Parts: sequence; structure tokens; C-alpha cells
Amino acid sequence: MQEATDKVRRARRGIAIYLGILLLASAPFQVDIALHGMVPTSFVPFVWVPCLASVVARFVLREGFGDVSFRLDRRAAWAMIPALIYPVVVALPAYGLAWGTGIAALDPPSMHPLGFAIPGSTPGERLLAGAIIACTIGPLMLSVLALGEEIGWRGYLLPRLIDARVPHPALVTGVVWGLWHAPLILSGHYNPSPSPLLSLLFFVVALCAQSYYAARLRLDTGSVWPPVVLHAGWNAILVSFFGASTAGERAPLWASEGGLLVALSSAVLTFILLRWRRGQESAPSSRSSALGTVRL
Repeated sequence: MQEATDKVRRARRGIAIYLGILLLASAPFQVDIALHGMVPTSFVPFVWVPCLASVVARFVLREGFGDVSFRLDRRAAWAMIPALIYPVVVALPAYGLAWGTGIAALDPPSMHPLGFAIPGSTPGERLLAGAIIACTIGPLMLSVLALGEEIGWRGYLLPRLIDARVPHPALVTGVVWGLWHAPLILSGHYNPSPSPLLSLLFFVVALCAQSYYAARLRLDTGSVWPPVVLHAGWNAILVSFFGASTAGERAPLWASEGGLLVALSSAVLTFILLRWRRGQESAPSSRSSALGTVRL
């Protein structure tokens, strides 16, 4: 009993240290981005702040790094496939409905958000080239950024929330993850929208839904790599392809990372996936994992 109590207290101390460092270390980059836009010199180190916060917390509490779980076995490798498919299944109905109803316009760009030209002289050619990039080299390139966040979110915060017996750890992780982007969204430099506050709300909903699925991948495989692939795939496919190929004054409120249709689509898909997973288990509300029986 005493050992369990000490584990809970230690986890709560870790969470407090992690969140404190996260806020303090993120603030200078958030201010710089709010003032000068999404320049790489600020944004790239910004996305590695969650990793930095976890490293500091581990050193302070002398925890080591074993539970980050960089294990890459067959189970983790297979889990990367649905992780990469997830953003496609979220994006297709959301953006398809927006394009089909005229809420937003399909407008394939000639430049990728990462700054290189997309091959093709016609919209159709650019759309095809953009789709190929989004599903191949896009996730590989953006995994460098996703890794910095996932070492913090799913590699540290989620397991500590579970150890600290915080209710709904996946939801809490998603809320922290979403609100961490708030200064960027509200300043209009990340996912620009005619209503930044409303887009922030939809953005947090979408990330909370994604957080549940990422947590399930992390716990089922005991590895941080499937969530990294999910995160990188989301940024490469949904944001850098579908989002970048969508135009219209009100489009960001409907079909974007902070859009209503994306929030609804991600929430519905995650609900279906989790219900299906629970249907495979003898205990519907819990899941046996490397961290024991965990309620998300």
C-alpha cells in the first residue's frame, strides 16, 4: 500500500515539474511566433519543448528513460499501418463534404507547406503529386517534429497521469496538447481562421479524439513509435495535403485542423475504433497493457 502511494505521489510530482517546464520553456517561442509568424527558428525548437520538459522532469526525479519505450518490434511496426491510415479516414469525409457542398473549394497548391515545389502543371497533377508526397515522404519528414512532441505527450505525460491515477488520462493529455497550441491559434499564425476562438475549440476536440487513439496505440504496443507515426501522418496528410488543398474564406471553420467537420470526423472515428477494441476484450471499460489495467 505504501509503495503504491509513493508511486502516485512521485507521478504527481513529475506531472507538476513537466507542466511547469512546458509552460516556462514554451512561452518565449509562443511569443516570438505570435509576433513574427511561423518561422522555422522558433517553430522547430518549440515542438521539441515537450521532450525537453520530460527530460528535465526525469533528471530531477532521477527516473531514467526506459519507460519512454522506443521499442520497435513487430507489434509496434504493424500498429504503424492503422496509425497512418487514421488521418486519411478522418480527412476523407470531412474534406469531401466541404468540397462537395461548396463550403470550401478544392485548390491544390503549387508549393508544399514545408517550402518545396509540388510537381504538376495542372490542378489534377498537383493533387496526385501532393497525395503521393503526403503518404510517403511527408510523414518521414514530419516525424522529426512529431517525435519531439510525442516523447513528451505519450512518452511521459500519459504514463504519469496513469500512475497518478488521474481520471481520463487520454482526455487530459489531449486537452493539454491542444491548449499548448492556443497562443499560436489565437494569434492567427497557426491554422488562421476568421474565428480563432471557435477554431481553438474545434482544434482541442480533434486533438482529444486523436489523443485517445494515440494512447491506445501507445499502451497496446508498449512503444512510442506508433503515436509518432500517427502524429506525423496527421500533419503530413490532413494538414499539409488536405488542409493545404482547401481554400475559402470560411473554410478554416469547417475543413481544417481547427474545423468543425474535422473535429466531428475524428471524434466519430475514434469512438468507433475504441468501441471495436472494447468489443474484443473481456472487460469492456479497461485494457490490459504494459502499464497494467488502464482506464482511458
